[in-house]
Amino acid sequence: MTRGAGSAVQACADHPQLSSVLLLLVSGGTVFVASVFSKWLPGADGRFDSEAIIKGLHTPLPPRPRRFYVPCIIFLIVVRLQIMHRVVHDLQCSSRGVEAFLPVLLAVYEFMSHKPAPAESGEPEEMWGSFWEDFKAWIVTSPITLLLSTVLFSLGAHFGVRLGARSTYFCSTLLDRRSVVVLLQCLGTLIDATIITMLWRVLSWARTTKARLRILCGIALTSSAIICLAWLATSLFQRGGPIGYQPSPGLNALYFFDILGTGLVLGSFFTSTALWICESSPMAPIVIPTFVLGVYLSIQSILLLGTYEQGPAYQPFVSLSFISVGFTLFMYANNMRSIVVVGRAFVVLLLIVVLIASTVYAPFRIGPMNRHPVDDLVYRGRVNADRWLRHATVSTTLKSAVREYRDRYHGRNPPPNFDKWFSFAQQRKSAIVDKFDQIDKDILPFWGMNQQKIRSGLDFLKSLPDIGVITIADGKVYHNQPSDPSQKQVLDDVVSMISGFSEHLPAMSVAINLNERPRVLVPWDDVYRMALSGSKPKFNIFPNRLHRRQVGDPKLPHSNSDGAPTTAETSTSQPIVSAQRFHHLQALACPPGSPTRAGIHWNVRDFCAACANPHSQGQFVRDWQKSLDPCHQPDLFNLHDFHMAPYGYEIHQELLPLFSRSKTDSFNDILIPLVRSNSTDRVDSTVFADKFNRAFWQGDVADIRFLTSQSLHGGHRQRLLHLVNNATSAESISILMGTGKDTQMKFHYEDIQARTVNSHLPLSFSFTNAESCDTMDCRLIEQEFGFQERGTPTDKLFVLLLDNSDGPPPDLLPVLRSYSVPVLTSIFREWYTERILPWVHFIPIDVRYHGLHSTLSYFIGLKYSGPLNGKSQVMDRRKEDARWIAEEGRKWAHKTMRREDMEVYLFRLLLEWGRVIDDDRDNLGFVLEETP
Repeated sequence: MTRGAGSAVQACADHPQLSSVLLLLVSGGTVFVASVFSKWLPGADGRFDSEAIIKGLHTPLPPRPRRFYVPCIIFLIVVRLQIMHRVVHDLQCSSRGVEAFLPVLLAVYEFMSHKPAPAESGEPEEMWGSFWEDFKAWIVTSPITLLLSTVLFSLGAHFGVRLGARSTYFCSTLLDRRSVVVLLQCLGTLIDATIITMLWRVLSWARTTKARLRILCGIALTSSAIICLAWLATSLFQRGGPIGYQPSPGLNALYFFDILGTGLVLGSFFTSTALWICESSPMAPIVIPTFVLGVYLSIQSILLLGTYEQGPAYQPFVSLSFISVGFTLFMYANNMRSIVVVGRAFVVLLLIVVLIASTVYAPFRIGPMNRHPVDDLVYRGRVNADRWLRHATVSTTLKSAVREYRDRYHGRNPPPNFDKWFSFAQQRKSAIVDKFDQIDKDILPFWGMNQQKIRSGLDFLKSLPDIGVITIADGKVYHNQPSDPSQKQVLDDVVSMISGFSEHLPAMSVAINLNERPRVLVPWDDVYRMALSGSKPKFNIFPNRLHRRQVGDPKLPHSNSDGAPTTAETSTSQPIVSAQRFHHLQALACPPGSPTRAGIHWNVRDFCAACANPHSQGQFVRDWQKSLDPCHQPDLFNLHDFHMAPYGYEIHQELLPLFSRSKTDSFNDILIPLVRSNSTDRVDSTVFADKFNRAFWQGDVADIRFLTSQSLHGGHRQRLLHLVNNATSAESISILMGTGKDTQMKFHYEDIQARTVNSHLPLSFSFTNAESCDTMDCRLIEQEFGFQERGTPTDKLFVLLLDNSDGPPPDLLPVLRSYSVPVLTSIFREWYTERILPWVHFIPIDVRYHGLHSTLSYFIGLKYSGPLNGKSQVMDRRKEDARWIAEEGRKWAHKTMRREDMEVYLFRLLLEWGRVIDDDRDNLGFVLEETP
């Protein structure tokens, strides 16, 4: 069951009509069951309930409903659900907090339909009553008070909802219609108020609770039937998707179980709410959740004061004050003596305490920071770099290298010919001889896999397109001669590297993925089981007395005795899949309980702080390796082109021995050093002092092979260009600014209009196009972002490096070797990723770009760019920090990412692989002979 934990939510998002039908069906059935047992429910006799009549608990009946009310309610429910689906589809264009005014609409209805209570006697009114008593009576009875109090706390709730930061997933001013989406939100809220009011009148006039619930059940079931018929009729006229597209991903047992559970909850909610409004009014069930949500969001915003997530400091207090005063008046105007079981006086006292505590707490949070976070990150980066290098270069002799290997990698002996590899690494002057954790991580699951199964997987891979095969036999190396010249060039280079040490390798064949995208995406459960089985040798006390052990074949499809792949073995391969299906497959690659495994992140409009904070210090990336892990970042599926286009290559959910240039952390390809076919040995001759103090990025539009509505608004390159070049006047960003003198500078976050900040920083980001723009996708991008002439990054001080649609930045190594400062944002790993350290060899930027401006302003400076928000800026550029990062990155690249280092890594990788595929692998190992 845990394997498909995210599939139910995924399917609900992919199939809103089907989900609406099923949820209404299940909730209607739940209400029907409740009606059968209505005798056990409060007020079972409805408006004839004797206990309620005796205690005077009944509220006056509303006007009698008309006959057309029930059909009208059903029609409005159907329309409302379609509006909701439309708004969710374009959520980035919606306005936050519109729904907070639903209580106002209900209060307006009550105000318009209010009738003064008739006088109870003919006696003249008391002329000498106290002012306080008269005022209290007016507060309690006046419909104006009810209306004004509702407006007041709805405004407070509205402000509270709007306090959070927005995502960089943008609403296009050219291609989207924000006004239409907002209008639909307003219309939907009006329909909500109409449905609630009409339903209240219909149910209140039902004779018994059983009759009320039967009416509610009929409305839900009929609405479900109408949506189902409309959906089926529409589906008949829709064309099929591309080959291999699966129109119903996630429709499994877990999905229906999730629908059942959610439907039961909705049915219970409908039942209790229906009974509640009949015994009070339609206001209370709406007002109380709005009040609770508004208070919660306001307190949350106060707790975020002083962080990058804060908005204007006064807004949370305004929101909380409006809600507190408005709800207090509402309780008296509506004669609410308690909220559920909490007395009115206690609620008022609690609100006063919260207001006072917030006022006292806020000044301690708003205070500025004494140090810029980047100062700390650069310092810690230097310390970590020294520690990392010491850990990676412990061994100076073969004996110490063998000992380190055993200590680090599960107690195993090194592979055969380890001494030859160690001598090779020393001859190549490799700075890294001990730390090859990426190789261990990639190969470890294969230790828990039967050797015959591995060979069967290799045979299967050989039959696939765009797979190069390197064969090593009798010390010679050759490949399968692909017809594509660029692919042949890549394989020729691999053969050239292996030829230098092939005599020390066992016979083997290696399948290499010649496409940029990785292809092996195995569910976490399977990988964990195999990796756990593969790590068992670490418990051997005497590593030189290894015994043959039979590795239990995991519950995967089996192969024939001759090693040929069977039909079952290939059944887990996914052909061309939709982006939604791709999200689901990646979610399965995360451990149970992780946010990504739990389901998709559908809210593209709001910034997901919970996704970024685990690897961040404020706006700045603290843990680069953790930032590459998508399992705590479900929002990444909406923020990167890699996740948004239909996957054009076959995805394999069974572990296969496929070597690839790069991958994300979800994939299980084995990383191998490959030189790109179009790579150049470009030399940067412009020294640091001669470069322009400018940040530069330019992307080729030809790299965008498939443009969807989602990728246009959320692609990592498109979002960057919108944020920097196309930001609207309504968009703001939080930036860390300095105040005071240089020696005593303080720092604080401030919300500033994005356009203003962009004009104060020298940013040169654009698309370029070397070919004619003859496709619809190209024309859309040109219309939205425009094109610039191709520029040269070598004369710019800061070079921003972004991923392609399918893989990591192709210019990362050339920029690392240059005199420029690499500014990297990526989700991919390559063979050297574990070797480059953030804030030492490059400047990391989160893919959400929420820290882009604060990071660049630290290094570029704001002092001479003019005032921001009417304040003069004192933060000067940190030129020496930038120079140090550029020099450290350049020296490190020339020290650890040379061609010689690729050969050392490849030699070690193939030694490990040669042992894993050997039938006698548990007895194989290099054991250093003890000298007497």
